[in-house]
Amino acid sequence: MESFVQLGDGLAIVEEVGRFRRGERRGEDGRIRIDVEWREISPWAVENGLLTIFPLARSDGSADAQEKMTALHRSLEMDFVHYFGGGGFHAESPLDPDDGYGARLSRDPLISLPRAVWRVSDYAFTLVRAADPQAAGATTLSLHMFPADWRWPDQTSANTKRAASRRRRMAKQVQEVEIDWTWPAGADGSGA
Repeated sequence: MESFVQLGDGLAIVEEVGRFRRGERRGEDGRIRIDVEWREISPWAVENGLLTIFPLARSDGSADAQEKMTALHRSLEMDFVHYFGGGGFHAESPLDPDDGYGARLSRDPLISLPRAVWRVSDYAFTLVRAADPQAAGATTLSLHMFPADWRWPDQTSANTKRAASRRRRMAKQVQEVEIDWTWPAGADGSGA
């Protein structure tokens, strides 16, 4: 493995998801496509039900590689702040470690809980930095894309039976989602 490998551009991925959801993408037949085709955005996408994970970078743990990982992470966070806000307006929200998807991530000892979550249409996304269980000292940076309801539940008609059922369904989805993934074989040029 190289000391630092970057597979994808997190901002470009989020922008492309936005294009799909705004109906700016068209199929071969010319029809508007709003359903996101994750593999079209990144061949490395890991689809775990309603959660899609985009591996962005991997560090072997060396000081130089960790410095590059930290710089990439900070740069992406700032890009998201500027792209989804700017001018004094911040569109990010904290990812609550005790609720929703934040609670799911906080239970994994390999993950450093993300600081913020953003929204694009009906999806939420966050950057997740984690220890790589495949290689001692290695870390990964990935972009997690999931239903916005997992972070921002719909509060309209909150006291109805339908809303209560929807909240239970969302809570069950979050509890059952598989957050584990492995670095794509051959993505670092090693072929392994």
